[in-house]
Amino acid sequence: MRTGVGDELRRKAAVYVAFAATGVALTIPGAVLPLLLRRWSMSDARGGLLLFCFYAVGSFGSYVARGRMNRSVARGSLVTIAGALFLGWAGRWSAYGAIAVYGLGLSLTMTSISLLLAQRFPADRRLELTRLNLIWAIGAALGPWVALRSTRMGVVSESQAIAHAQGVLVGVAVFFAVTAAWAMWVEESPASSAAERDAAAVSENRDAGKTEAASLRRKGTGKIPWSLLVLIFGATGVDAAAGGWLTSYAQRAGDSLGITIGAATFLWVGSLVSRVVHSTKWAALLPERAVLATSFVAMSAALALLVAWPQGIVTMMAAAVLGLAAGPVYPLVVAAALRHRENSTVFAIAGVGASVLPLLTGAVSTWRHSLRAGLGIPLAAAVVMMVVVALSRNTLRGRGESSTDALIG
Repeated sequence: MRTGVGDELRRKAAVYVAFAATGVALTIPGAVLPLLLRRWSMSDARGGLLLFCFYAVGSFGSYVARGRMNRSVARGSLVTIAGALFLGWAGRWSAYGAIAVYGLGLSLTMTSISLLLAQRFPADRRLELTRLNLIWAIGAALGPWVALRSTRMGVVSESQAIAHAQGVLVGVAVFFAVTAAWAMWVEESPASSAAERDAAAVSENRDAGKTEAASLRRKGTGKIPWSLLVLIFGATGVDAAAGGWLTSYAQRAGDSLGITIGAATFLWVGSLVSRVVHSTKWAALLPERAVLATSFVAMSAALALLVAWPQGIVTMMAAAVLGLAAGPVYPLVVAAALRHRENSTVFAIAGVGASVLPLLTGAVSTWRHSLRAGLGIPLAAAVVMMVVVALSRNTLRGRGESSTDALIG
């Protein structure tokens, strides 16, 4: 028995470490963006285009995660390796293709790891996917520190900055090479026991009636309300714009290296804490409109504080509040949209938001010669979402509805 438990823990541990690494790797482009812009003498508009390529092409990774998931993990890792090395030695124009390949590889790897774990432990599928979400956030919180701890932006020479960024990306490539080797070595078939499979079957049969009812109601509704599509677009867009540009913003404000790293780290730590809180049963009973309204007010206030007072500890605190507020938004609005209709539109809109708002942030920054002005884009998006929630009285779960009713109603 102990041997079986030990083997299970070892299988899970490898998956958890690999998934945490995707969190680290996904935050690296935003963390090293100041170094990359300096290296290629790029404007903020071109930096925004880099982030656009990263998120837009990366969104397609989830659509190509097919076949045996261990091999799909290996394919995603190999694509990530190619993108990381390509990005480290790319030129000014080839950088766009390099960062797109990097994003595609990470998206494929993350999707494949999620499916692999769900297949291996079907009885604990929901719990394991929740754990993966939290573990990814831990990796994301570590990403800025990993990327920037040994550099002093604004002090190092251009050659030192280039060497540092290349070293970080080589480190990413080495780790994902190990991940690819591990993925090809693990068993191809799910490792769940007969007891696990039986438990999963019982759980699925128990929920069959609710699932069928939910499916019938979704088919009868027809389309997703425009208000939810706006919220999905804005939720991923604000996350991507803030995460992508915060390091550059703190560095240009003249903050110390500790503040620069801390601002990005606090953003993801806030998101991590928020995800932990909102993964509890009592949080699921809170009214959606109340949670989203509070979140968007806090997001707007945090972004306004960043724009109005870009200095020192204020930047770190505003980043932490922004992360705390943003944490529950995307899962809530996606769940609300899928109650109306279950299709890929939701995720397509999310991908568009994540790629467009960082692009617009960079474009406005170049136009106004100020990244403070550029951050007005995610601030405006947060304010728009706040207004949309206030007007969305029939599309979100209210105070009188239970969580179960919302899932089937």
